[in-house]
Amino acid sequence: MNTTEKEPPIVRRPGANRPRRVFIEPAMLLVMIGVGLTAPITIQYVNHRVRQKYNLTSETSKSNCLNDSDDANDSSLQDQVQQEVTAWSLAYGACGAFPMLISTTIFATISDTIGRKIPLLISNFGVIAHCLTVITVAYLSLPLTYLVIGNFVWNCFGGYQLFFSVSLAIVADTAKKRQRTMKFIILQTLVMCGSGLAQVGVGYWVDATGFIPPYCLAAGLFMIVVPYTIFIIPETVTTKQSICFGLTKFFSSVRILFTSTKSQRRIKIILLFLCHFLVFTTVMYFMPVVYLKVLSKPFCWNSVLIGYYSASQPIFAGIGLLCGGYILKQCLGDYGMIIVGLLSGILLMIGVGIATTTEEMFIVAGIGALRNIPFAVLMALLSKTVDDKQQGTLFAFVGALEGLGLFLGPITLGSLYKVTVETYPATVFITMTGILLISVCLVCVLKYLELRHGSFYTRLDSSDNTIQAEDDGNENARADDSMDHQ
Repeated sequence: MNTTEKEPPIVRRPGANRPRRVFIEPAMLLVMIGVGLTAPITIQYVNHRVRQKYNLTSETSKSNCLNDSDDANDSSLQDQVQQEVTAWSLAYGACGAFPMLISTTIFATISDTIGRKIPLLISNFGVIAHCLTVITVAYLSLPLTYLVIGNFVWNCFGGYQLFFSVSLAIVADTAKKRQRTMKFIILQTLVMCGSGLAQVGVGYWVDATGFIPPYCLAAGLFMIVVPYTIFIIPETVTTKQSICFGLTKFFSSVRILFTSTKSQRRIKIILLFLCHFLVFTTVMYFMPVVYLKVLSKPFCWNSVLIGYYSASQPIFAGIGLLCGGYILKQCLGDYGMIIVGLLSGILLMIGVGIATTTEEMFIVAGIGALRNIPFAVLMALLSKTVDDKQQGTLFAFVGALEGLGLFLGPITLGSLYKVTVETYPATVFITMTGILLISVCLVCVLKYLELRHGSFYTRLDSSDNTIQAEDDGNENARADDSMDHQ
């Protein structure tokens, strides 16, 4: 190894590499409760404003359909409303995803240089500004364009994805390799449960008080996270490096990641990232499409039913992620867990696509309870590939892929739903099923390559920009890696 490198060393706090208690979980729970409060009612608010434009307003507790009228003019007007709501939803999602892609990459990358706290605070300030923007738009009945602009500004601060990516880096800083899969499963469970708990009863709340109070509560929760981040969450990384050096090192680390040919490592890393991108894009855009589906015929859900369904989805997913992840880890390897989770997601997409009653929609929510397992396992596998000093860079790249997924999801899947909503609305769910089937094939290829070439989860040596293989005489480390992936 080249010991003459002049790169400033990364200095970690004593014990940063040893497992210890890091209080990131309560902050993540509060953030996801806030996000869970606001995400479903944003589309409902857009639907309310569009219907108001066409003089179709009604009390939020009433049906969103035109009294189930069979009149041709009524049906045509309802279709027009549905298309406009879909268009606004598409603009809202797409305008926020692209800046999230860039900002998450930058802020999560420099967390290896300036520490983890500052990116967490940046994300919180952005979401607080977003909540205040929505409150202002709703209170003054401003044009929906301001809602889109507010979402754009929020995602320029990294969106919620930055907070999640940096939280993952903190967990990776403090957990041993063999513990990371379950650590990530627990963190993902908090994300699901926090989002689900927030939506229990939110429909009644909107029905009773309107759309503004839930956003006020969400803003308050995000404000609580700010002092919690400053005073309670410990800093896991301190450095003597400049921000510019951190950005330069990110690109060099990505180059190393994709230029290695040892043990077919390059193709396998690419497949891992591609699989994560496909699964994330599909699963994350699932709920916005469902909201559009249930607001139209034959469902015509009101805010109460949407609140119950929005709560049931993450709660089922959280229970399935924690319990299912623990049970599956006892009898399956990492790849087996991913395939089971993907199959659960496939059944969910098929079930929602063919569902025609409210009861069926709630039943299939339980079928997809394991669909989030692939997220945690894929991130654990990726985390085990890099040096401890590069966790922020790794999750910055993962965040960039997720930002790209959030950008392309509304453009592709949202546009597909918009053009097929009047002919065959299930088309988008069939497409999602196909994407998840492709992911299953990628996982099978990854397993085949590992069986053929052996474990490829070798550490990146960031000091001399080379790959240090585990089999360079260190049999104990190699055995430890093998145990981590069984």
